[in-house]
Amino acid sequence: MKAYVVLSGQTDLDIQGIIIGKNDPPLNETGLEQARSVVSSLSGKGISMILSSPQIRTMATAEIIAEGIGLEDAKIMKGMKLHERDFGDLEGTPTSEVDMFAQNSWFHNAETPNGETVKETANRVIAYMNNMVKIFRTKTMLLVVPEHLLGVMFWFFNGLPQLGKESAVDADNCAVFEFDTDNIPQEIKEYQPVSGSSDSSGGGGDDPGRLLSQSEIDELIAEITGA
Repeated sequence: MKAYVVLSGQTDLDIQGIIIGKNDPPLNETGLEQARSVVSSLSGKGISMILSSPQIRTMATAEIIAEGIGLEDAKIMKGMKLHERDFGDLEGTPTSEVDMFAQNSWFHNAETPNGETVKETANRVIAYMNNMVKIFRTKTMLLVVPEHLLGVMFWFFNGLPQLGKESAVDADNCAVFEFDTDNIPQEIKEYQPVSGSSDSSGGGGDDPGRLLSQSEIDELIAEITGA
């Protein structure tokens, strides 16, 4: 099955080049238009559910797309583990004043005081996505995410980065990416999140959860479908 990933629309803080983190600005007029303009490229793709980060900008992007492709609002799921990365004390700082490559690198272990490291963000997202793909394995899904989850989505569908081969995902707002859920690398399927990662420099991140067993997956599918 296919999975489509869309970066949320533009906000005023994007224009200002500010690290947003847990701040929650709405889409600006350009962001609203970006969300409307992407509908045509997603129509006819067989999307039957939308999984969105809980931020205002991602949910607004998801709702505009859902209406545009004829998918009722009930098909939008809010993924609480897909919230934007917590940048702690760096939030509100211009990106020009921060080494963003080190901040987004799997290997550099940059300090993020009172926030999440990139590995902690990946921990919760990869574990959550592994469970979601198993639960909704027969559905073509659309994922709407904020900026700093986009790179983690690439890792989830393509595999963890290799030292010296890292590259940032440079994408415009509302860019669309297509992935095949049948080709998720084995290292990702078997990825075991670690709670309280030692690479934390402050906040420690969310409890990353765990991979569900097949019996738990089957029970959830039965509950959702009413089988």
